[in-house]
Amino acid sequence: MNVTHFSRTKTTRHLMLFVFVLCFSLFASAQTTNSEKTVSAAAVLPRVTQINEIALKNLIKPNGKPLLINFWATWCDPCREEFPDLVKIDDDYKGKIDFITISLDDLAEIKRDVPKFLSEMGAEMPAYLLKSTNEDAAIMMVSKHWQGGLPFTILFNENGETAYFRQGKVKIDVLRASLEKLVPSATISELAIVNLPVIPPRSSAEGKTDAEKDIAAGILKIKRYGLTPAIPEQTLEQLKKEYNIEIAETGCVLLNVTPDYFTAYNETMRVAIKKRFGDAVLAKLP
Repeated sequence: MNVTHFSRTKTTRHLMLFVFVLCFSLFASAQTTNSEKTVSAAAVLPRVTQINEIALKNLIKPNGKPLLINFWATWCDPCREEFPDLVKIDDDYKGKIDFITISLDDLAEIKRDVPKFLSEMGAEMPAYLLKSTNEDAAIMMVSKHWQGGLPFTILFNENGETAYFRQGKVKIDVLRASLEKLVPSATISELAIVNLPVIPPRSSAEGKTDAEKDIAAGILKIKRYGLTPAIPEQTLEQLKKEYNIEIAETGCVLLNVTPDYFTAYNETMRVAIKKRFGDAVLAKLP
């Protein structure tokens, strides 16, 4: 009786020890696998280089090839929407042009959301994040055509001359047509230093003046910017068809002074629209 009890007890102890060892081995294996996955995920994230105004000035100078630059941010929905098309452009023109992307996200995102998004997109273009103490000066350095909205895409020919620019989502067919004009003639040549023109930020006074000019020319337009809520297509069509009112897309606003221009423009335009059509039409505007 005692021997049988001892044998069963011994067997039970061995079984418990085996189960403990097995569980510990599985746990250690899972920990190792998770650790390897974490290291592997971190390893594949693309590198994003921080730059300032001085580095930006050097980056926007072509180096013997057409240079395409896309300014974007992870918080900008139009930027995210157009990115797959830009990745396709990079694939199609690799080696024929230089293509870089410059993020305007917070510096804290340089190792988080920015490389994560680029990895999800399969983007292989050199990636930078601009940390500027003077956004106005940085934007003016890039182009006189940039009003501070995102996304902004600009194409320089090999001599540093602007061949294409777009504030807002790119029109891929137009961009490709501009690239095709440059690629056949793109050869290694001496770098030409071009002094880009400097323009002052657009003010609220300019916004009001531009709106008054458009009104005098019979143009009724509201300029959407920033995180303005989307408008149903049916409403857009009705405003255009029945009242000849255009709702223009301008992209996400970056500069603090830029909204003043748009606000003044839209307020001046709303007064004219209300005077002509009344409050019912005014209520349909963004």
